[in-house]
This record gives sequence, C-alpha cells and structure tokens, in this order.
Amino acid sequence: MKGPANWQEHYRAGLISAQDAARLVKPGMRVHFPLAGGSIVQRALAARSGELAGSVDVRLTSPLIDPGWFASELGRAFQFEFELFIGNLARPAHDALRGSYLPNLFSTAFKALEERPDEAKPIDLTFVNVTPPNDSGFVSFGPHQWNKREYIRHAEVAVAEVDKSLTRTYGDVWMHVGEFDYFVEATPPTPDPAVLESELVQMEPAKRDQLRTIVAEAGIERVLPIARYLARMSPTEVRVLLGIAPPPKEYEAIAGYLSELIEDGATIQIGVGDPSAQMPRLGAFEAKHDLGLHTEMVAPGIARLVDRGIINGQRKTVHRGKAVAVAWSGSDPDDLRIIDDNPGFELYDPGYVLKLSTLTSNYHQTSINNALTIDLTGQINSETVLGARMINGTGGQPEMHLGAFLCPGGRDHAGAVNRDKWHDLADRATNGARRAGDDSAFFRGYRRDGIRDCAAARQEPS
Repeated sequence: MKGPANWQEHYRAGLISAQDAARLVKPGMRVHFPLAGGSIVQRALAARSGELAGSVDVRLTSPLIDPGWFASELGRAFQFEFELFIGNLARPAHDALRGSYLPNLFSTAFKALEERPDEAKPIDLTFVNVTPPNDSGFVSFGPHQWNKREYIRHAEVAVAEVDKSLTRTYGDVWMHVGEFDYFVEATPPTPDPAVLESELVQMEPAKRDQLRTIVAEAGIERVLPIARYLARMSPTEVRVLLGIAPPPKEYEAIAGYLSELIEDGATIQIGVGDPSAQMPRLGAFEAKHDLGLHTEMVAPGIARLVDRGIINGQRKTVHRGKAVAVAWSGSDPDDLRIIDDNPGFELYDPGYVLKLSTLTSNYHQTSINNALTIDLTGQINSETVLGARMINGTGGQPEMHLGAFLCPGGRDHAGAVNRDKWHDLADRATNGARRAGDDSAFFRGYRRDGIRDCAAARQEPS
C-alpha cells in the first residue's frame, strides 16, 4: 500500500481510459467482474472482441448488463463462467451453453488461492466500481459491496471504475487507493429518455402502453439499464425483474405461516427471490419486536422496517443495534434513500458475514429463503428445474441455512408454492400439514427439535 503522503500521486499516475483498461486483457487471462462491479469497462472489453486472437476466461456474478457478448458475435473471444448467481440476463447464455456455472461458497471462495497458491489458477485482472477517494485516499463501494474487496486483494492487477454516483455506506467498507493498480473515472451517464423511447416505438401498441405504465411506476432510472432487453421480455417479466410485480395471492398464506414462526428478537436473514422477497410488504414481520438483521442481501421493505424500529438489533449478540449485510442489493429506491449515509446500516465482506462461526454466534439466527422444488423426503432444491436447467445458483443460501440450523435457537425456513398434482402425497409424508385453501405452501424448515414440518395448502380445481 502506498503511504498517505503520496496517494494523490499514485492515483494520478494510475488514471487510464476505459479503452486502455480493456487493453490490459490478453488471451488466456482469467478476468473477473464481481457482482454489481461496474459497466463501463465491460462494454469496452466487449468492443475489443475482434482484436483478441484467443479466448479470455471471463468470470461474472449475476451480470446487470449485457454489452452484447452473450447473444452476438462479440462473445466469440470469451469463455464465460457464472459464479454463485447466474441472474436473469445471463440465464439465456447459460441455457445456450455459451457459459458454465461455478458453484461456490462466499466464505471459502478464496481458500485455494490463500492456502495453495501454487496450484490455484490466478486471478489476472479484476474490475470493480468505487467511490471517489476521500481526503485520506480511501474509497468504498457504495451499497453493493459484495466480495469486491476480497477480489481486489487476490488479483494480480486491480482496476477501479471511479463512480461519483455511488452513495456513502458504513461498516468495514474502506480500501486505500494504494491497493489498486489503475483507475478509470467513469461515472455512468444520466439516463436519457430518448434511448428508451427508441426501443418502445418499435413495439406493438399494447405492449408499448404497458411498458410506459411500468416506466411511470418504477422510474426511468430503473428501466433504462434494461432498455435493450425489453423487446424480448413480456411486461410481466419486466415487472418481476424490477421487483414491482404484485405478489400472487398464495404468498399471503406463506406470509401468515412465516409470521407464526418468527420469534421476537430473532436475527433474520432474507433472500431476494420469491416468495421471500414479498414477505416484508405482506406483513410477515408486523407486530414483531426487537428483530435483528444479519443478512447477505435484502428484500424490498427491509430498510423501512429498520426505520420503523421493528428491526432494531437490540437483542443481537454480534453488532448489536446495527443492521448488517454483505450488500444492500434487493432494496427498492425508498430503502436506498434510508440507507444512504446512515450509520445504522453496516456492510462487511461475505467471508466474514457468511462464515459459520459468525452466524452461529448470533442471537437466534433465522434464515428465510426459497425453494423451487421439494421432494417427498423434504429435500430442498433451490437451483435447477428438473435437475437440468440452472435458474440462478447457490448464492449464500447454503451457508445461511447451515448457520441458522447450527445456531442455538436458530431456524432455517424455505418458502415455495405447491403446484404439484401429488400434493396430497406430500401432505401425508409430512406430519402436521395444515389445510388453509388457495394454492400455497410454506415449508417451515427444521424446528429446534430437529423435526421438519410442513404447512401446505391447495385448492383443487372443480
């Protein structure tokens, strides 16, 4: 690390353009773009596809943009590997075998590099986005920190996209500019309504009108990043992607079951998929007292629960009184306004937050996640459809479930909607299943006595 007296010199010497940053990538290299890691250099690298005489191993985590390399000739120079999360934009590329999926754990992701560096494949380049440096030469990563600091410290060369639009956060979030090799000053451009309009005018009128309603509801700043994908998505899919789809009726029953299981004072973790992401807005945590938050990411409405005092962390044993996460991804705009420059919300690296020893030290750590399918013995699948098609990936769910199960007083919960014609067999295979009408189910997870029970319901068609 450079000393504080010369950090400005180090920063100025390392300033390069996005195009020059992309030219650092050579065939045969392993290049990483961590989750929510910036978009400017990704686009510059995709544009270099024709110049690369060989394959580049590009590792991505739930990419938020497609610079054209997933579905066009721009991708011919790249071998894509999706780590932890595939995400909506990359799923078609994975389906088409243009990329592979890498199952991994956040808490052990760098174990090979740390303990067997001579055997592990090195990280040649990593690209992340950061705030401008403060007066002491330190940067942070905005609300979506994830494992960016860990990637920087394990990469041979680290490049920072300096983004003035990133908000201030608290916790263990700082890094000195001396830990980076290059800097690209590249704040994303202000959303341009003309770009979105050029996409909309090419669509048939009914779809165009529905999408304009969505833009008015969600805001153009949220829709513009996905403008180029609107033509191949239905309005319903757009609402789901933006997190503004109305929750299905059966989720109300799931929220009711979950509310019965959440104890006052519990330290909760909640996943961003459905149905868990709908639980705050459906009242699953209303009338609860002194809840804590220790989570990988969040669901819309969680920051508002903190603001109202329902989540206050008063009984937490780790970071008492603080809401703790790896990233504030999953928050809606109202949540992010609450989190911005708020010391009650803290971010830490996933290697610490998701470590089993950290999770089991919490007060009644309680995980709330999702399942795609559940078999008759209670085994949960949250990753694939019929074992062949990857939907998203493991993320932090394995660690959170295990940590909650092993934590004294902890519980792990998985939510799912039962659309299986064999639901009656599932009811008989799980003691204590309860009928409640509608097409819904909530699989409660392991109770403290180790017995799995299931609250299930379905309304058969006449």
